[in-house]
Amino acid sequence: MEAWLLYDKSRVDRNIHYINIYFKECRKRNIKLKLILIEDIEFGIKDNKCALFYKEEECSLPQFVIMRTINPLLSKQFENMGVPVFNNSFVSYICNDKQKTYQYVSKANVKIMDTLFLKKGASVSIEYPSIVKPSFGSGGENVFLVKNEEQFKKAVDLIPDENIVIQKPAGDLGKDLRVYVLKDKIIASILRVSDSDFRSNYSLGGSAKVYSLSPEEKSTVYKIIELFDFGLVGIDFVFDGGKMVFNEIEDVVGARMLYSTTDINIVSLYLDFIINELKNKKFKKTLD
Repeated sequence: MEAWLLYDKSRVDRNIHYINIYFKECRKRNIKLKLILIEDIEFGIKDNKCALFYKEEECSLPQFVIMRTINPLLSKQFENMGVPVFNNSFVSYICNDKQKTYQYVSKANVKIMDTLFLKKGASVSIEYPSIVKPSFGSGGENVFLVKNEEQFKKAVDLIPDENIVIQKPAGDLGKDLRVYVLKDKIIASILRVSDSDFRSNYSLGGSAKVYSLSPEEKSTVYKIIELFDFGLVGIDFVFDGGKMVFNEIEDVVGARMLYSTTDINIVSLYLDFIINELKNKKFKKTLD
């Protein structure tokens, strides 16, 4: 069995430890893993069919792809060519766009801070303070807490995305929760806290510790899970008045916090899940 692990070239060095875990766990399962850079792939239509080229050559395709880059169109291309992608293209399409995510998750009837969807350049009247962030983006990059019109205009100018999200700040700034989800199961919950920044991202210096979800909080997570066919994701929440409030879903979710605070080998669990999914689909195809 052959698998592809897809990355942007710029993200390989800082994720090399995580990538090596994938290689180690794949060897245990007799899976031939290839690290594929997104820059080496071209895809489109040839002879009226979906086609993909690796280093400018047509190539044999793997049995599955683990997508560690954000490219819903490429994910869909693989799926159209019969290659399962984890996470699938729908998860990538919705969860990497905050506007689409809030719109879609609102169906679950879970609390979301009041949010405006804005096109850059459009006039808007907002209340201060507000959180301003790009619709596309992760890791707390280009996320601003603005307290007046001058700060708002400066934040908008600094955001490279044309689509912007303006959101009422949660009451408990500098504190959020990541819930790691595999398919329809909660694997672990990690609380992140920052004493110096309204953003509590681990990559920005926030501290992290294991958090025990209450039955009510678990119920909130499962309402979101029911909307999707997840592979491995992180569902992020902020806190308002001590209550958990939905924030976003990380499709290409990082695992540094999980490995540093628990003994959970999430890559091992993920690969076992993928293998089981492939077996089930093969069995279903045989029955059909």
